[in-house]
Amino acid sequence: MWRRALTRAIASVALLVGLPSLAANKATSSGPPVRVVLVTDYPSDLSRKERSALLKAFASLGYVVGRNLELTTYDVASAIAAESRNPAQPSAGDQFGPNPYAVFFATSIPATRPQVVLVSGPRALAAARKSGINIPIVFWRVSDPVGLGFVASLARPGGNLTGFSRATEKLAAKRLELLHEMVPTAREFAFIFVEDIPSHVRQAADVKAAATKIGVRVREYALPLARWEPAELEALFTRMRRDGIEAFLLPDTNVRPPLLVELAARHRMPTVYSFANMVTELGGLAAYSTKADRLEDVVGYAVRILRGERPADLPVQESTRFEFVLNARAARDLNLAFPPAFLLRADEVIDR
Repeated sequence: MWRRALTRAIASVALLVGLPSLAANKATSSGPPVRVVLVTDYPSDLSRKERSALLKAFASLGYVVGRNLELTTYDVASAIAAESRNPAQPSAGDQFGPNPYAVFFATSIPATRPQVVLVSGPRALAAARKSGINIPIVFWRVSDPVGLGFVASLARPGGNLTGFSRATEKLAAKRLELLHEMVPTAREFAFIFVEDIPSHVRQAADVKAAATKIGVRVREYALPLARWEPAELEALFTRMRRDGIEAFLLPDTNVRPPLLVELAARHRMPTVYSFANMVTELGGLAAYSTKADRLEDVVGYAVRILRGERPADLPVQESTRFEFVLNARAARDLNLAFPPAFLLRADEVIDR
């Protein structure tokens, strides 16, 4: 009996002095639900998967839809629909071309009045930044946020944006080394990039420097974003073949990825892409990239903001996990054999 009394006494003291408990970091259900908006540059099927994963992460921290959380989701189709309802406000152009999210952030987001906006993808983030809204934003699936002008610095982002950087722009030189190891007899390489994206220009310089060290030649093929059209890209690949190019690289670009994978296969040009999905989803040859940002971390930042912290004080975190993905079928189609070291180092080898 004395043990039960002692236990009750300790519990009472814990309540008085505020000892930590398992529930200390959980949300409470009192008050109205918090309003969060997800804007994802994904089609509907992928946005549903992303939303589901985010809801699971929110629930682990005590935020549950129908109880203390409202999560409104908008994807590519939503942005296009918003634009069609506002024909007087056509898509504003930016560093990613005509951006359907521009109208969306000027109209739909302010009307929703969220406490935090979650933004997935650089196009959506560019529109959010340009709109001037002052609602806290947590972003991910974005590379080089400083170079693209989204934040002032990684350590002190400033303003209302913070989040997670894939940092794939820092891997261009490494991908050239891997490509040279994969096709060691090749001496003529190409680097294709968008000439009006500053990050791409910097990556071109990195690749040139790396080429000098390993004794190969890299020729630059630059086009302004407005000319990244099917006919122009088809002509560019034809010209590269005529110029004697044996393999090519791209910067970390989301501009027409299906077309680029198709052209690489049709013109029999090996490459190492900067995003794993260009292999796993589109059938490309190989990719070396950072791993996708953990949605648990994204939600952790959102919850910290909901509890009073400022985005300006939360550092942008860079991914430090890497992935190397190979496609055996694409290699066979090119009559190419992956070096044994590649197969040992690969995180995943697909055959599709």
